[in-house]
This record gives sequence, structure tokens and C-alpha cells, in this order.
Amino acid sequence: MRSKRLAWWLLPAATATVLAVTGPVQSAGSNDPTVEPVPVLDFDDASKSVVVRLRFDSREQVSVVSSEIVPGRARGRAGEPPLLGVQLLDRGGATAEQFNAWHPMWVMSYDAAGHETKMHQPGATGRFIAPFQRDLTTMKVTDIPRAAEVASVDLTPAIAAYCQGHHDDPDCIVADLDVAAVAALDAPALMTLGTPAVVNVRTTVTSHGPDTVDARLTRTATASAGATVTPTETVSDEAALAQDEVRQRDLAHTVTCVEPGAHTVTFGAALATTHAADVDPDPSNNTRQTTITIDCAVPVTINVKPGGDPNSVNTKASGNNIPLAVLTTSAGEYGNPLAFDARTIDPLSARLGIKSVVLTGGGSSESHGRGHPEDSYELDERTRDRDTDMVLHFVPAGTGLAMGHTEVCLKGTFTSAGGQTLRFFGCGPVRIVK
Repeated sequence: MRSKRLAWWLLPAATATVLAVTGPVQSAGSNDPTVEPVPVLDFDDASKSVVVRLRFDSREQVSVVSSEIVPGRARGRAGEPPLLGVQLLDRGGATAEQFNAWHPMWVMSYDAAGHETKMHQPGATGRFIAPFQRDLTTMKVTDIPRAAEVASVDLTPAIAAYCQGHHDDPDCIVADLDVAAVAALDAPALMTLGTPAVVNVRTTVTSHGPDTVDARLTRTATASAGATVTPTETVSDEAALAQDEVRQRDLAHTVTCVEPGAHTVTFGAALATTHAADVDPDPSNNTRQTTITIDCAVPVTINVKPGGDPNSVNTKASGNNIPLAVLTTSAGEYGNPLAFDARTIDPLSARLGIKSVVLTGGGSSESHGRGHPEDSYELDERTRDRDTDMVLHFVPAGTGLAMGHTEVCLKGTFTSAGGQTLRFFGCGPVRIVK
């Protein structure tokens, strides 16, 4: 009988469906088939099977031909010889099913005398069938006599493909996931080289159902050349996301400028089902991104009221100007990452004020409409280092300075050695007096 069983085993996949038989098969005590009722075939059997076809070019060389989910009930495996061991694993790595299987390289035939004999084929394709389970992930096949694993088959693509085509199957969950929004909540108006800034990004996700589903949210961040951002990828689980439920997830990113100029940072999000048997019928709304532009300024050193110690400013005196020197510095001087030639400043672009005023586009402009190149005092208020600095003058009105302020900031543009118009920014101590 082994030759008959082997012929069934090697049938094409299209004939693999086995229909359940219902009703009595044989009455107790009766051996007369003429009085037995005809078995009833249940054509509504909802059973499914996992079918994997493996090509054996030798006992050691095995390749996957196909894997699929087909309608029909897998037959029993009792009495199979210990040639191949088949193990099916679930999502948690536990064994969901295991059985022995015939090795396709061995066939039963008949010799010249009509005796059944076993023959070895140099190569063969075998089909391995197991009952479908929603949580299956892997089929492992082991050559039992050799105690060696010969194949490991990922079943998730086959399960996903089946559920994509069978949304109404009770083993397949359907939910339309949606990344509704990705927004940078506090993108900085201006950054300086080497000084990190935190950008908080809010991602809003939802599901349009109809089923509740487990999902996975992947958030990414990429910066153009001249800036860096971390983290670049974060993955989190969104368990049991119900129909029309809205969730917001905030994530802090650190952005750092490494080159002056305008650079972009793009924040993205993707939402996907985590189970192979879960289906998202409309993947077009599963991803979204937003891009911000950051202006990376060159940090500069300023000296308010050069020669004064402390740097006192009277904001009430009529016609009073605030003198300020932008110092020419070498790379590393005063902690500045780049060398800066103050003579390259555009005096008409300069704006002075408290940080919140300057960063939002306000501030006082140069009162003389021009700059004054000279060798100004350094921060010790005694030294002149024999290079040419840029002295500017500003009226207090528009600076936002008031009693209690201890810092004032300057923003403007300069021309780089390569001819680019770039931004500079610097802050210095100040004491407000009446």
C-alpha cells in the first residue's frame, strides 16, 4: 500500500483538497456494504492547509519551490516513518505542530519478480502539508537519520497572500491603518553650529477598521548634508488599535548643525500590521512625513560696550546708542568652531535684542546704517589683538531690553569666503541701568 500512498503524496497541488466526510460510515455489526448509507461529503468545510513544496537535489541540498495556503483538510500523519521530521513554529517560537514525513527521494516500486522494493532517486520534489493555524510563522524540515535541518521555510508571505485574497475568512483580520499626521511641534527658528537643539515630533495614528488590530509604528528622521539628527529610527508597538481610535505619539529628536547654511530634516512615520494574517486593504495612507528647514548660523563673539566693565546699558537715556563689537576670531577662540572675519558682516542686516525678539525676526537695526571696522577691545576689556573687528551701534528701542535682563543677542548675515550669504548669531552679557 505504500506505493498508493506515495502516489497521493506527489499529486499536483490542485488536487490537494481533502473534503470532510460526515454521517455514519459503517453500522455497528454490519459487514455488508450494500446496506450501508452513502457517505456525505461536506463541501462547506472551512479547513485550510499549509502546503510547502521542497526540491531535494540531494539529502543536503534542499531548496524551497513554493509555499501557499489552500482550502482543504490536511490528512493524518499516523504511521509515517522517521525519515523527515516536520516542525511548525508559531509567532512565539513554540512548536505548533510536528510530524514525520516520507522522504521524496525514496520511492516504492516493483522488481521483475513483482516484489515491492524501495528505490532511491537522485533528485525529487516533495510536498509537505499541515493544518493551517493563524499564528504559524516557520516550517522546519529535519533529516532525522542525519539529525540535520535541511530546510527552514518562512510561512508568513503565504499567509499574508492568502488573507489579501480572502478578507472574509474568519482567520484574517481586516483594518485600514492610517498615519493621520506627522508634525514638528517646536522647530527652532535659528540654530548655531555645534549647539544641539531638540525638536519634538508628534505622530497621530488611527484605524478605520472594521477589526481591532495589532500594529507597529516605525518613525524615521533624516537630515540633509550639513546637519545630523538622532534617533534616525524608532519602532514601537500599537497593540489593539480599535476602529476610529486616535493615538498620538511624541518623540524628541536631537538636531545638530555641522555646516552653516539652510538644511532640511525630514520626519516620517509608517504604520503596518504585525501579524501575517492581518490585512490592511488600503496601504496608501500608511505613511506620512514632514520636512522642516533649519537655518544654521555661524556662532560669533560679541562685546557689548567695548572697554566697559561691566557692560552697562541705559535703555532710558534719550538718543543713547548701544555700541557693540563683533570680534574677528580664529577657529577655537572663545569656543567658536569656525574662524570668523567680522569685516564680512553686512551691517544693514544686523539686528540686536533679547533672544526671543531676535529669533522671531525683531530687534534694533544699526543706527548709522554702516559698520565701523576697527581693532576693538577683547572680552577682558583691556586687550586689543591687532585684528580688525566690526563695531556697530543700536538704539535701545526695539531690543526688548528691560531691567533684569542680563543678555543681549545679535543676528545678521555675512559673506563667506566662497561668496555665500550666511547667517551669524551671538549673545553677550549686559547690565541694564536706569
